[in-house]
Amino acid sequence: MGFSYVAAAAILLSSTLIFFGMVYSGFVQSNLEIHNSGVQYDHQRYDYLNSNVNITGYNVVNESTANASAYKVYINMTNTGSVTLNMNSTDILVNGIMTGFNSSAEYLFPLGKGNVSFNVNSTSTYDVEIVFSTGYEKYAKVTA
Repeated sequence: MGFSYVAAAAILLSSTLIFFGMVYSGFVQSNLEIHNSGVQYDHQRYDYLNSNVNITGYNVVNESTANASAYKVYINMTNTGSVTLNMNSTDILVNGIMTGFNSSAEYLFPLGKGNVSFNVNSTSTYDVEIVFSTGYEKYAKVTA
């Protein structure tokens, strides 16, 4: 009888140690994930707060043919922020619809100048929103 109490106590003690080891491991892992997400948030917030773009103007080029009307709109801009903007991760919305575009360069460096171009089918006034990968947005009204 004495041995069974010792064996039971040993089994309970070892299972308790294993249980708390697993709980502690999960706690450390989740705490690390929370810390990493906070660091990532801080980086994204820094990029957003230090992003700034000035639209310096726009040009509209008539590329119409005999069969169809087409206009290419060029929006010129200057990066006045301190963050390099990746133009491959940028989106352009024309009247609320995501539109394909071309950029003059892959990156828009601080104090750098560049442009984006996209096509429209008719002469009208368009609301253009340029959304950069940092979350910064710039609005422009363009008349083609």
